[in-house]
Order: sequence, then C-alpha cells, then structure tokens
Amino acid sequence: MKLRMFATAAVVAAAAVAAPAFAQDAVGSAGLSIAHTEIDTKLVDLDGQAYTLDGSVAVKATENWTLSLGASLGTADGDLGDDTAFGLNGAFTYNGGDWRVGPTVGFASIGDESIWTVGGVAQKYFDKVTLTGAINYGQADELDADIWSVNGDVRYFVSDNFRLNAGAGFAKVDTDQGDADLWTAGVGAEYQFASTPWSIFGGYDHVELKDFDVSADTFKIGARYSFGGDLKARDRAGADLPTGVAAFGSVLR
Repeated sequence: MKLRMFATAAVVAAAAVAAPAFAQDAVGSAGLSIAHTEIDTKLVDLDGQAYTLDGSVAVKATENWTLSLGASLGTADGDLGDDTAFGLNGAFTYNGGDWRVGPTVGFASIGDESIWTVGGVAQKYFDKVTLTGAINYGQADELDADIWSVNGDVRYFVSDNFRLNAGAGFAKVDTDQGDADLWTAGVGAEYQFASTPWSIFGGYDHVELKDFDVSADTFKIGARYSFGGDLKARDRAGADLPTGVAAFGSVLR
C-alpha cells in the first residue's frame, strides 16, 4: 500500500509540474496540505489528521472549450483508523468570456469505499469576484448509497496573487438503512509570493450531520506550486473547478 501511495503521489506531482511542456496555454498547480479534523458526537469526541497531495491542469481544447483534469492522493490517521484515499476528476466546460459552464465526472477510492460522481458546474466572472455553483450525483458502492449535492462558492481577489473565499453546500445521502442530510460551510485564503510560482493557503470547514447529531470542524494549511499564471489566471482558466467527490462538501479548495 505504501509503495502504491508514493508511486501515485509521484505521478500526480510530475503530471502537474510537467503539463506546460505538453501545452503552452496549460494552467494548473500541484499542492500539499495538512488537515486536522475534530468530530463531535453525542457519545464521544474524535479527531484525526489528513495529508493530501493534489494536482490539476486546464487546457484549451478549442478557443471556447476547456478540458480540466485533476488527481489527488491522501492518507489519514486518527481515532477512526487509518485510510488512504485516491481521486480522479474531470470537467469539459464552455467559456463564454465572463462565464463558464459544463459537465463534470469523478471517481474516488476511500479506504474500502469507491464513489462515482457526475454533475455540472457553472461560474460567473466579475472584475475581482468569481461566483461558482455545482450540482452532483454520486453512488457509493460499499455503502450502497445514492448522494445528491448542491454547492456555492464566492472567491474574492484582493489582488491577482491573493484570494479569499467562502462557500456552503448541502448533500443528501440515501441508503437502505435510511437517509441523512449533510450541511457544509467554510472559508479559505491563498497567497502567491510575488515573482514566484509558490503560494501558501489555509482553510476552515464546518460539517453538520443533523440526523445523527454529529458535527466536524476541519482546519487545513498547505503550500502550492502553480504554472501558467497567477491565482486569478488559474481560477479563470478553469483549473480550480469543484469536481468529483470534493464537490460533495464545500466547494472550497
């Protein structure tokens, strides 16, 4: 498992960093993050840590159509045990100048669970603001669950290298044992150092599982290497679209 994990990590990082060699107009990034999660239940409080490597790239297929691809690899340890997660996602969107829309697909393997997703994403661009909305449907094989979600996000660019964002989402999980409603909300920020491709980012997410009186708070920090432009260029190119399993929670990145 460790050999597979590190091999996949190498592929994710290499693909993201090498992408400019295959397409001059490619825009994307590779990042590494550390997250701490605290879970509050009726009976006990739990916590754990997660370490994630991700990469994404957006390439113009035509003047208006963009292909966005992403991959992530993570490992977690804590009171709920140790797990490895791997995800792939993609989007094919139409850029209308100050807006973008298109379908999304994704696959994730989380421990023994496999999740497939399909959906759609739309963005509206203003001078310093990006509005994002996403809807998704997914199936979890091991849990035998159907999942529907809707999410929204606002990104404000203080400058082309400094982004603030806030978002919220709702997901409904249907299983043979019953249904559950999941609410999420979060904030985040990213700052890219002047004249370098490197940035640092952080975020906070809150999750409420009302049906079971369970809540979770996640704090995340990390570093990212970008290519093809600054943070605003990466956003407007479609390299930071919320797709796949990540879109079931907050659409924050």
